Amino acid sequence: MTTGEAARVFLRERGLADEVVEAGTEGLIARWEQAARETERERYPFGIEDWLNELDGRQLIAELAAAVPGAVAGAQAARLDEADRRLRAATEMAGACVWGEALATRMRWQPATQWWYWRLPRVVDDDFS
Repeated sequence: MTTGEAARVFLRERGLADEVVEAGTEGLIARWEQAARETERERYPFGIEDWLNELDGRQLIAELAAAVPGAVAGAQAARLDEADRRLRAATEMAGACVWGEALATRMRWQPATQWWYWRLPRVVDDDFS
């Protein structure tokens, strides 16, 4: 089984939509790059639920990389690093995990490891929360 096939099996076993499974690692990274671009705008154009979906997508990339050796490597890893850098630069630290501390504890997320769950866009619309 190729790395791409193993990644799609991982995503399918997670119960993700067929289009996410078929897009695989490439699709997940492209979506994170798009999230970075949207966050770099003068004002983040979407609401909190969209933001949480973006963060969950980044978490999925981390879980995929841990579960499937080589799933995020080479040029894809470099793109992911760049999107991470851009998103960090366009956000600020939240006072707590944006999903809530109870979930962070239950999921064993840590600010140093799953840093994305502790970040918020710098400027948001009034209806963000």
